[in-house]
Amino acid sequence: MKKLPNLFKFDEISDGDNDFKDLMIGIFKKEFPIEKKAFFDSFNSEKYKESAEVVHKLKHKINLLSLEEGYILASNFESQLINNSFELFDEFVIILETIENFLKKI
Repeated sequence: MKKLPNLFKFDEISDGDNDFKDLMIGIFKKEFPIEKKAFFDSFNSEKYKESAEVVHKLKHKINLLSLEEGYILASNFESQLINNSFELFDEFVIILETIENFLKKI
């Protein structure tokens, strides 16, 4: 993944309302680790349809951080999971770790 996460879309959505932006970031920071854990729990339990559903949620968070390539990868991985294929697993995990590290800094 070439591009790093950023808050440009949060800025755009909040339209200068810093309180609203902070609220959105707070919700994002609360939900992301829960969804990340849900992904690994379902994947490790070989519940791949459930994993795909979590990836579906996570891909929208990936998009919110302006990670267009990551969004495409997550979409493809979601489709793979439905078909019990895991080729993109390692790349998807890198995206999750990148986001986790970014969230620690903001």
